[in-house]
Formats: sequence, C-alpha cells, structure tokens
Amino acid sequence: MTEVVVDAKELCRKAITYIVEGLVVAIAAFALPKKKLDLEEVIMIACVAASTFALIDLFGRRNEQGVNLMADWARSGAGLGIGAKMVGFPN
Repeated sequence: MTEVVVDAKELCRKAITYIVEGLVVAIAAFALPKKKLDLEEVIMIACVAASTFALIDLFGRRNEQGVNLMADWARSGAGLGIGAKMVGFPN
C-alpha cells in the first residue's frame, strides 16, 4: 500500500491562492457588467474560476524549470480580458 504524504503548508498556500483568485474574479464580475449580477451569480462565477485555476495547476504540463505555462497563460488571459473590458477595448 502506498502512503500519501500531504504538506499542510503547501496545501494552505495553494488554497489561499485559489481563494484570492476567485475573489478577484468575483470583484470583476460584480463591478464591470452594465447589467448587475445577483450575488449568487457572482459567487458561482468566483467558485468556477477558482476551481478552473486549481484544475489547470493540477493537470497542466510543466516545463524544464517546473513552471506550469498553461496556468500562467490562463491567468494572464484572465487579467488581460478584465483589463481590456475596464478600458472599453475594442471600442
């Protein structure tokens, strides 16, 4: 039988990372749309975003340095999309 070792410090760090990412997406989902969303919808969007980032981190391929490029690209795309919406791009 294989023993599973869990690093509690790393687990907490990752959980906090995904919670913060979910909160950032929730703030954007609440503040940016012209038609305001219900709080329940904003919470659902935040949970889906945090779960998506967690899955990408878990299953994404890493390069030789151990960097998960897919996760970096997903986070950059989310940030660029939110930023573009804030400045009214492409209008």
